[in-house]
Amino acid sequence: MGGKWLAGYGWVALLVVAAGCVNVLSAAQHGPADWAGLRGPVLDEVTSALVIICLLPLIKHSVDRLATTGDRRIALIVIALAMAAYALLHIAFMVALRFPVYGLFGSGYDFSWRDHFATEFRKDLISAFMIAVLFWLIDRKTAAPASVVTEVAADVRRPEIWLRDGAKSIRVEPMQIISVTSAGNYVEFALPDTRHLIRGTLAGEESRLKPFGFVRIHRTRLVNVSRVVAIETRSNGDFVAKMDTGEMIAGSRRYRDAVAAIKGTAN
Repeated sequence: MGGKWLAGYGWVALLVVAAGCVNVLSAAQHGPADWAGLRGPVLDEVTSALVIICLLPLIKHSVDRLATTGDRRIALIVIALAMAAYALLHIAFMVALRFPVYGLFGSGYDFSWRDHFATEFRKDLISAFMIAVLFWLIDRKTAAPASVVTEVAADVRRPEIWLRDGAKSIRVEPMQIISVTSAGNYVEFALPDTRHLIRGTLAGEESRLKPFGFVRIHRTRLVNVSRVVAIETRSNGDFVAKMDTGEMIAGSRRYRDAVAAIKGTAN
């Protein structure tokens, strides 16, 4: 969690602090380098940086919409609104914070909304855009490749499925299933010592069982590739899959690709 937090906010907060330090050093270079001369720039940068860091989640959550929202236009509108809200909130809280802070050091602070607001708002919009780009680049850098995510998901997937047999639900391990056969509005699951008839479609079960190594060898049948021990091809192009239980399951030549998948798994 510490690494994720650092990737999400830490580096951006560090850049905000670094920018403030550069601004203070620039003020020292062009003016008196004593506390009296640097008090204003230091207090300005500290108050501004504190408010910016507190507002970082607003920009971060809006940028996250790019990955979670299907319509990118909506995500971009959300980001634009978040940037405008960031600019308004930064000015409001920064000004509100500076009045008491300056008072603690015996100084007065003056902010003219009519004269200074437009300039500060433009500056904050630019900084909000830069922060949004930084978060987007960091998210792209730290995001795992799709293949890695798929492999991790496969590793953590529980090797079990539920079959609804009448009024009861039965939990089975996919490796126990030998074949699945279509039977009208039902599908039949064949296990070594029993069979279960459940309401459903073969296409639906094919989608559910494909991650566990099941392939269609006939319009009405799926087989568990890991339980196939031999393939016998016939002269007309059809074939028969011999299962480790001794059962022979006929396959159609229309599904010759399944034979290649089975042989590829065996190799």
